[in-house]
Amino acid sequence: MEKIYSRVYLVLPEIKQLLLERKKDELKEVFEDYEPVEVAQVLKDFSLKDKVYLFSLWGIDFAADVFEKLDEEEQIELLGAIDDARKGKLLNELAPDERVDLFEELSPEMVKRFLSIMTKEEAQEVRELLAYPSTSAGGRMTTEFVSVREDMNVDEALKILRKTARDIEMVYYIYVLDRKDKLVGVLSLKELITAEPEDKISDLMHINPIALPVDMDQEDVAHRIANYDFLSLPVVDKNRKMQGIITVDDVIDIIREENTEDMYKFGAAGEHSEGYVKVGSLTIAKNRLTWLTVLAVAGFFSGIIMQRFEFALEGVVALAFYIPVLMDTAGNAGTQAAMTVVRGLAIGEVKLTDIWKVVKKEVLIGGLLGIPLGGLGFLRAIMLQRSSLLGISVAFSMLITIMAATSLGSILPLLCRKIKLDPAVVSGPLITTILDIFSLFVYFSVSIFFLSL
Repeated sequence: MEKIYSRVYLVLPEIKQLLLERKKDELKEVFEDYEPVEVAQVLKDFSLKDKVYLFSLWGIDFAADVFEKLDEEEQIELLGAIDDARKGKLLNELAPDERVDLFEELSPEMVKRFLSIMTKEEAQEVRELLAYPSTSAGGRMTTEFVSVREDMNVDEALKILRKTARDIEMVYYIYVLDRKDKLVGVLSLKELITAEPEDKISDLMHINPIALPVDMDQEDVAHRIANYDFLSLPVVDKNRKMQGIITVDDVIDIIREENTEDMYKFGAAGEHSEGYVKVGSLTIAKNRLTWLTVLAVAGFFSGIIMQRFEFALEGVVALAFYIPVLMDTAGNAGTQAAMTVVRGLAIGEVKLTDIWKVVKKEVLIGGLLGIPLGGLGFLRAIMLQRSSLLGISVAFSMLITIMAATSLGSILPLLCRKIKLDPAVVSGPLITTILDIFSLFVYFSVSIFFLSL
C-alpha cells in the first residue's frame, strides 16, 4: 500500500486511550468519519491484539474495506489471529479480485482451510478465479458486476439495480446479457436513469461492446482500457459469455506492477520482491547473483581485448587515458536509447513494424551526439597530449561507438519483443557490458590505423 497521510493520526492518542479502557461504542464511533485506507495506514502502529479487537468491533462491511487496504503480510497475520467465525465472514465480504490476490500468496494448506470456512458460493468463486493465470484478465477480474436482460424495460432493470448494486464496486456501466449470459450490449447508469420506465433495454443499449478475452495478458489489458478511456471493461470467454469486469483501479495496480518489474529487469536486479525492507539480504543477493555472474563473465572479454591490443598501449601509453570515457559514454548512450524504446513499447508508442524507422532515427541521433562528444575528445588530446593523430583516433572512435550504441540500444528491445521476450530483459548493465567490449575493439582498431601501430 502506498504511503499516505492519515488524518486518524490526529486522534491517535485518544484511540489508544479508548483501547486501554476497552470502550467499544466510542471506538466504533471514532473510526466512522475516516476512509478505510486511512484507518489501514494507522493500524501499523497497533499491536496484533489491538487489531484483532478493533476488527471484532467494526461492522463486517467496514472491516472488509479496511482489510483490503492492508499489506498482504498484515492480512495473513490478522487472519491467523482472528477466530474462524469472524474470519469466514471477512473472507466472504472481500471483493473477489482482492480475495484471489490474497489467496495466491497463501500455501495450498491455508487456501484449503480458508475455503472450508467460507460459504459454498464464495469458495467456488475463488476456485474458479484461481484457475486463471494471475497475470491474465481472468486472474485480475472481479466477478461482481451489474447485468440485465435485453428483453427487460427500464423499470425492471432499475428494480434489479436496487437489489444488486449495493454490494458491487462498479455500477457505472450496466451490461446487457442474453438468456445464455452472452454479452450483447452495454449502457451507462446515466442512460438508464434518464430513460423512460417503459423504454426497452434493447433499444437503449450500445451493441457489440468492447470486451477483453479472459486469457489476455494483464499488460495488454492495461493498454486496452487506457486506449478506450473507460472506467471498466467486461471480460468474456471464447463463447463471449461474460465472466467479470476489469476496473480502472485494477489497471493502476497492473501498471505499477509492470513498471516495477521492468525497472528491476532493466537494472539487472533480478525479480522484484514485495517489501524491500522486510526481505532478507540473502534472498535479494540470490535474485541479483545470476545477472551479475553473466555480466562479470561478459566483462572478461574486455580484458581479453585489452590483452590482445597490449602492443598498442605499450606504443602509445596515452591511449589508456581515453578508455574510461569512451566506454562510459557508449554505455550511457546505449542505455538511453534502450530505455526510450522499452518505454515506447510499454505504452504503445513504438511497434514492431517501426523497427527500421527507429534504427534509422537512432543512428542519426548517435551521429548528432557523437560529433560534439568526439570533438571534446579531440580537443583534450590536442591540449594535453599535443597529438592531433591521437585526437583524431579518439574522435572517430567516439563517433562510431555512440552511433553503434544508440542503434544497438534501440534494436535489442524490438528484437526481444519479436521473439516473445520481455524487452526490459535487455537491461542497462547488459547493453553497457556489450558496448564496453565493442568500444574497446573499435578504439584500438581505429588507433592502430591512424597512429600506424
